Amino acid sequence: MAIRLKTMRRVLKSTGSIYLHCDPTASHYLKLIMDAIFGEDNFRNEIIWGYRKMPNKIRGFQKNHDVIFFYSKSNKYSFNILKGEMTSGSKRTFESGKRKGYNANNSKKMVTVFDWDKYHSAVAHKKIPEDLKPVEFKGGNPPMKDWWDDIKVLGGPYNKERLGYPTQKPISLLRRIIQASSNEGDIVLDPFCGCGTTLYVAEEQNRQWIGVDISQFSAGLVRNRIINNFGYLNRGKIPIIGCPLTVVEARELARVDRFEFEKWACGEVGAEGLFHAPGERGADGGVDGVIPFYYSEKLGDGKPPEKTFAVVQVKSGNVTVDSVKALSTTVRQCGAKCGVMICFEKHMQTVENNREKKRLRDITGPFEFIQGFSVERLVKGELPNIPALRKVA
Repeated sequence: MAIRLKTMRRVLKSTGSIYLHCDPTASHYLKLIMDAIFGEDNFRNEIIWGYRKMPNKIRGFQKNHDVIFFYSKSNKYSFNILKGEMTSGSKRTFESGKRKGYNANNSKKMVTVFDWDKYHSAVAHKKIPEDLKPVEFKGGNPPMKDWWDDIKVLGGPYNKERLGYPTQKPISLLRRIIQASSNEGDIVLDPFCGCGTTLYVAEEQNRQWIGVDISQFSAGLVRNRIINNFGYLNRGKIPIIGCPLTVVEARELARVDRFEFEKWACGEVGAEGLFHAPGERGADGGVDGVIPFYYSEKLGDGKPPEKTFAVVQVKSGNVTVDSVKALSTTVRQCGAKCGVMICFEKHMQTVENNREKKRLRDITGPFEFIQGFSVERLVKGELPNIPALRKVA
């Protein structure tokens, strides 16, 4: 971690900032590392992110917070003051047009509410100057504090934001950080981008962005997430460095690391979650990835769309007759709507000759119950024919 943090400081602009998220079991160690690399004088905040979660039976207090360290590279760092929510007591006081303040003699009295920033300065100096005239309160809130308890964790697997990453952060958390420490046109770097929440928010907030991750799965997942949410972008506008761009590179990845090849293929077709955790090795039951989508058989039949998914199976080498036939069984056992087998072109004939030829149709058109899809088409930017992936005219 220290080596990576040193690199991050090197590439950070003099006006830039860095936010490091961790839990309390490691925060005290990382604080020392951050002080050593960025300097004690450049420590800005220890932000406490508090949240609710299901209680555990532990001997001690419930562990319901994480830590976010905020450092800058210099004292010239960019920062946009964000306003926080007032407490319920403050709201009642403001609504009544009065607020407790201090006069020059430090005795409490009721005063008319002033402009927040000017009033806050006056209170800090324990003196309300004569030229500070009362003004109508217009609902402005106080500057945001360094403890945040208004952002929920993503919770269970059915949260609409969740994409299958156990460390995925809420959009609202990254939105707050990016709005505070960058401006439109600035570059946002996430060196552990995972499923791309930071990059998603950066695009939403009109920032430029760069994401780095060790996982081949992450690269494809992030690109598909961005493309699916921002219609003006396409694959050609989001270059990926370090992942296969040609069939030759795909073959080399399959030869060197079959598991990384599997993850790369799943990411490329937009598999938003694996049945096992991303990066986790082990038996997968014939399911390398899943692509969730909504299925509607008839338009205007009054029935809500059915939430379902396609099973993805990736073959880095030979494809057997039995493996093709077994995919149909896997799809039915999982309760999926269809299945896709990804392999190299030279094995596609085996898939075509032995796949179940059943066809399905929804309001967007027909698609196969089992279909083969070649790596050669994948590197060209083509996608399997299922409702979640194909373009609808």
